[in-house]
Amino acid sequence: MRRRSYRYRPNKVQSVVGIAAGGLFILLGIFVAIPTFGLFGMIWTLFAVGITASNAYAAFSGRGYGSWEMEESGGDSGEPAGGLDFEERLQKLQRLYDQRLITREEYDQKRAEILAEKW
Repeated sequence: MRRRSYRYRPNKVQSVVGIAAGGLFILLGIFVAIPTFGLFGMIWTLFAVGITASNAYAAFSGRGYGSWEMEESGGDSGEPAGGLDFEERLQKLQRLYDQRLITREEYDQKRAEILAEKW
């Protein structure tokens, strides 16, 4: 199976709102949380800085910060290529031949390949 990565990039409005909220939490951390709660206030402020920095990165760079990987079936997995079943693949092949987009030799060769695969 082939793995393909997709990267998520929030839009500018989300990022700007995140920067504003992060800035507010940084100020709360510096002026309220650290003097009142000590170590917890410092941890709060560090998290707020991280949130603000990640939103600034997403807003001002061309890259996103999250990613997902997806598996695409086909090829070596024993499943038909492209996710089509045998009947659909044979019908598509027949259409290509009927429209004269492939030769008879190519048609016969590909048909034999499709039929030779696991059912």
